[in-house]
Amino acid sequence: MVGIPRKHLEEKAKALADQGEWALFIDVLALLVFGAVVFPTVDGLVDLATIDTFHTYHHSKESLVMAILANAYDTFNRRCEKSGARIVCCTPTLYVWMVSHLFHHESRPVYPLQGHHFCPEKGKANWEHLLANMVEASVNWFPRWKEGRVGVLSSCEGFSNIPLMGMRGCINYNLILAIRQLGYPMRRASSEESITPFIARGFSDPNARIFQRV
Repeated sequence: MVGIPRKHLEEKAKALADQGEWALFIDVLALLVFGAVVFPTVDGLVDLATIDTFHTYHHSKESLVMAILANAYDTFNRRCEKSGARIVCCTPTLYVWMVSHLFHHESRPVYPLQGHHFCPEKGKANWEHLLANMVEASVNWFPRWKEGRVGVLSSCEGFSNIPLMGMRGCINYNLILAIRQLGYPMRRASSEESITPFIARGFSDPNARIFQRV
């Protein structure tokens, strides 16, 4: 692994703060957050891929959403592979998804976590009753915080699904299933090709040629 030890960056940030170099301090602090929170790879190290992503965001103002989404999908996929189709260590993410799709808020949350704050507190018995009595109409597939959003990726030339490049490689998201979550009905069964996973891990050959196509 190539990168910068996190301890070194922390010492650099402290020195910059002591000198009152706040503009540089903010950049170093942001890089630490990228390495420790947004794209953690190896404990105690901010790796080269994270540094490159930070540089792209800082200088070109490119959105981080694609890389974060790809990393999240890859994490879920790895956990399923290791634990036999059970997603573990992802309880907070699952809880936020459930709250944003199962509770119809009179207010208009602008992002999922805000809707989570509006959710009434429920104990185990309440959740069991809620889930046992769910029907199709119980699921709010198109939460209000999605209204008015534009820029949905709908195709990628040469690929049956949409490949997303992250820090550890490439993984696709399924357009057919995503359309349902955007409020449109599924009128027929999905074809085998449209729901086939596409995963390429690592950046060495032969994956390098696939990434260039993407």
